[in-house]
Amino acid sequence: MFVAALFCGVKGLEPEGKYFLVRFIQHFGIAEPVSLGVKALAKQFGLSDRQVTKSLKELVECGVMTVSSTPEGRGQPKRCYRLQEDFHRELDKAAPLPTMQHAATAASLLKHEIKKPVQASEKPEKQKVDLAPLADLRRKIRPGQLSIVNRLLLSVLLCHADRFGVVSDLGSSALRKVTGLSQERLRYRVRGLIDQGLIRAYVPGATGTLLSAKTKSIYFLNLNHPELSDEGSVTSVLVCVTGDPFPDREPDVLHAYRFYSETVLPKGSSKVYGRRPCTPLLGAFEGQPRSFFRVLQTMLEKYAAGFLSKHWSDLGVQPFNRWIDAQEWRVLIGKDFLRKKPLPVPDTEHLKKIDDQHVLLVEELCHWAHDLAIWIKDLLCQASDASFGAMGFAIIPQPMALGYYRFALLALPSDSDDGRSCLVIEPYAGQQYFACESEIPLEDRYRFGLLTRPGSEGAAA
Repeated sequence: MFVAALFCGVKGLEPEGKYFLVRFIQHFGIAEPVSLGVKALAKQFGLSDRQVTKSLKELVECGVMTVSSTPEGRGQPKRCYRLQEDFHRELDKAAPLPTMQHAATAASLLKHEIKKPVQASEKPEKQKVDLAPLADLRRKIRPGQLSIVNRLLLSVLLCHADRFGVVSDLGSSALRKVTGLSQERLRYRVRGLIDQGLIRAYVPGATGTLLSAKTKSIYFLNLNHPELSDEGSVTSVLVCVTGDPFPDREPDVLHAYRFYSETVLPKGSSKVYGRRPCTPLLGAFEGQPRSFFRVLQTMLEKYAAGFLSKHWSDLGVQPFNRWIDAQEWRVLIGKDFLRKKPLPVPDTEHLKKIDDQHVLLVEELCHWAHDLAIWIKDLLCQASDASFGAMGFAIIPQPMALGYYRFALLALPSDSDDGRSCLVIEPYAGQQYFACESEIPLEDRYRFGLLTRPGSEGAAA
C-alpha cells in the first residue's frame, strides 16, 4: 500500500510532508489509528520534532489525516492520528503500476533511520569550505546521509526503473505532482543526485517537428551505488569502451550526428559530412533544436541496444533488410517519428510523397541503429572470453560534445542473475576486469562515462 501512497498526488503537500505520509503508511498501514506523540513519531522515522509537527499539520489541512484528543489523567491529552476515509478510498482505487523491478529497494531506501550512522573515525578530513567546490562536497556525502526529499524522489524513480535502472516513462509534471517538488526544486534535486553518483546520466525531454510526441525525460539510475545496493554490483558494467579504434569503419550515423549537432555552415555552402556528401533525406534534421539531437542520440542508442540484446548473432552476418524481424523494427521506430501533416485539400500525390518521405526516414534510422550496433559489437568482441550473446544491454548516453568517441554499456544476463562483474576495454590498452564497479577509481568512472562529472553538460537538468 505504501507504493500507492507514493504515487498519490496530494495538492498543497510539501515533499517533507509527502515523505512522512508514505513512511506513516509503510510502517502503520492505513486501517488502524495511531496513538503516538510527536517525539515518538520523530524517533520512529528519524525526523526532527519540527518536521513531524509541520507534516501532521499539512496532512490535516489537506484532508488526508484527522487528529483527535483523548484526556488522560492530569497530563496532556493523548492524540490519535488516522487517515481520512476519502483518502482510503483514493488509495484503494489507485491504478496498479506495471511490474516493478526495484520496489524492495525503494522500500528500504525510504527507511533512512535504519541506515548505519557515520562513525567518528570515518569522518572525512575537514576542508576549507571556500576552497571546496559545492559538487565536491556533495560527492563526499556518505551512505545514510541522503536527505528525506532525495529519498522520496529516488524511491519514485526506482518504482519506474527497468532492470538496468533506466526511467523513461515518467514525465516531469507527473514527478512533480507525486513528490510535491516545484520545477526549480526538481532540477536542483536531480543535479544533486547526479553529483552524488546516484544518477549516472540524465536526458531532458524535448519536442521536435520530426517527433510524434514530446519525449519524457530519461534518468539512468546507478543501481550499484551503496545507497541502492548492499552488494555494490546489481547491474553488471561489462564494457566501457573509450577511444576511436576503427576510424575507417565508423557507420554513417556517427558522421551525420557530428555534422548536424556540432557544425554550423556558412550560408550557401554545400552539405558534406564525414567522407561523403549529405543525402537530401538528412536535410530533415535541419533547423531542429540542439535538444532534439540529444534525444535522437538516446533513441538511436536505445534501438542499437535492442539489436545487441535480441539479435547479437545476426549482427554483421546479414544485412538488416534480410532480418526476419526487420519489419517489426520499422514499425517500432516509425511510431517515434511523425509524418508531416497533409494539405487541407486531399491530394493523392502529396499524401504519397509524405508517406514515401516517412518510409525513407524510418528506413535510414533503422540502418543507422543497425550499423551502430555492429560497430559496438566489433568493439566488444575484443574481449573474446565474455558471453555477450546471452546478455541484454543498455547504453549510457554521453555528453554531445564528445561525439561517439566512447561508450559505456550496462549489461545483464538475459535468463539469470549470474555473472556480476565489470569489464573495461580500452582500445590499444587491453582489457581489465573488476569484481564490482566500486573498485574502479572514481576518476576513471567519470572518464569511462559510467558517471556524469559534476558541472558538465549532462548534469544540467
